[in-house]
Amino acid sequence: MISRRSLLRAMLGALLVPLAGVSIAALPSRRVVRPPGAIEEERFLEICVRCGACIEACFRDGRGTLEPCGLPDGPPLIGTPKVNPLRAPCEALYGKCENKLPCIRSCPTGALKWVEPDEIKLGSVKWSPRLCIAFLGGTCLVCAEVCPVPGAITPEGRIPIFHLDRCVGCGRCVYACPADPKALVLVPDGEVRYRWRRGSSR
Repeated sequence: MISRRSLLRAMLGALLVPLAGVSIAALPSRRVVRPPGAIEEERFLEICVRCGACIEACFRDGRGTLEPCGLPDGPPLIGTPKVNPLRAPCEALYGKCENKLPCIRSCPTGALKWVEPDEIKLGSVKWSPRLCIAFLGGTCLVCAEVCPVPGAITPEGRIPIFHLDRCVGCGRCVYACPADPKALVLVPDGEVRYRWRRGSSR
């Protein structure tokens, strides 16, 4: 059940998105990490009404990793949900939301569709050795210690090795990285997106 505020946002979004038409869609935007179960991007931008229900559900019942895209992400993306691992990791897999997925259950349009745990792949991490405490000679393997996916990050000596084919894009390593600025960034590379089906929001 979505809140009155979310309902008003959905109604406004339903009115504004069609009016934006090709002109908004043609504007440049950057790729962001979408919530689990996100359908293919072009269709996602058509179906998502920017109601914020998934973001509210993530804050209420999850870890609070979701936030609305802003102007820096590009005008077509404004108001749509993205994962921000600096706020919190996504625990759709190996965590609080596994087999619950409150973000998906709250979506009123089908922009997010139900997925099984072994289908979740939000993206992967990019590692910057020049910012990594371990690579620079310090004692740190926090990323490998917090990673819940077997074999996704393996230490070789005192250096973390990232196996992006195994990474699910949860962002735990990004969130926990103690480097300042962080040596890890979550990107949508390798993401798995889904074909839209009517009534697929549950």
